[in-house]
Amino acid sequence: KEFEALTGMKLVTEVYPEDQFRAKTLVELTSGASSMDVFMTMPGQEGLKYMRAGWYQPVDEFLKDPSLTASDYNWNDFLDKARDAMVIEGKTIGPPIQIENSALMYRKDVFQKYNVKVPKTLDELEAAAKALNGKAMTDDGQPGFGFVARGKRAAATSQFAGMLFAMNGTWLTANREPAINSPEAVKALDMWGRLLRLYGPPGSENNHWYEASSIFSQGKAAIWLDANSLFPVIEDPQKSKIIGKVGYAVFPSGPNNHPGGTVAPWGLGIPKTSKNQKAAWLLLQWVTSKEQVLKIQSEAGVLGARDSVWKDPKGRGKVPADLAESLAEGSKVGTPHWNPPVVQRRTRQPPT
Repeated sequence: KEFEALTGMKLVTEVYPEDQFRAKTLVELTSGASSMDVFMTMPGQEGLKYMRAGWYQPVDEFLKDPSLTASDYNWNDFLDKARDAMVIEGKTIGPPIQIENSALMYRKDVFQKYNVKVPKTLDELEAAAKALNGKAMTDDGQPGFGFVARGKRAAATSQFAGMLFAMNGTWLTANREPAINSPEAVKALDMWGRLLRLYGPPGSENNHWYEASSIFSQGKAAIWLDANSLFPVIEDPQKSKIIGKVGYAVFPSGPNNHPGGTVAPWGLGIPKTSKNQKAAWLLLQWVTSKEQVLKIQSEAGVLGARDSVWKDPKGRGKVPADLAESLAEGSKVGTPHWNPPVVQRRTRQPPT
């Protein structure tokens, strides 16, 4: 309503659960339809695919045009790695609207009760998961799991990537050959599987973030590795049983203190097929302006991508202090383009 009153434009929004939103967006883009003018996008996941398919309208020319971009928009106010992540093959696909790291979330009360050190390294992570697995940790004293995380197919990739990078592994070599069978990658895969298998809940291979967050927020696990932007789920007084009991820390480092974790901003993109690209750019500016980012972050706890908002006490008001500190550190050392940097090609099957 505020944007409509400001511009006189009519805005129609559609909101879906993540899996449904991704599927619908893909259908719209592949069909070449022009009914969609703005969509959310995570460049670390689909950025390369969408860019090579020609689905993004780059916004570099819009940014340079003073008749389209407000003088106080301040592109450089966006956090460095969030801004960098929105550049695919040299072209800016849009502004970042939210930032997250793969991070460590842990039960402060459980760690204190059993005198376990908060892990800073992967070895310490496994030791803590082993020490706490099966220990009483629910409100009624029932045993819980030492560890919970995503294990479900592609959903697990974003969080496993943090461990891959901590082990100093990578998806591809410098010659763009697969590196998933390198010693570093094998160690990362082995540890991820071992943590889920030995210290995680049964059926971990089927867990998306929805299931993992539910297990953790119900007090049934001591450690959760996932996106720290999900903190409102575990601090929700209507649903969570562990409010005020959770600590937030950077993703544990690997051998030789090699940093792990990812920097995974969500951004806003404009489809190449949109017939209202200039109007869409005005909307993107408004939504990601300092005023709007500050409002959303201070009222809803959405982790915005503007440096000035993080420096504003009001912007940090809804965010736990240790989360803000670990987010700042993780955003400096994490890897922004975390997904395998390849685009799957479909090949025709020969006639039979």
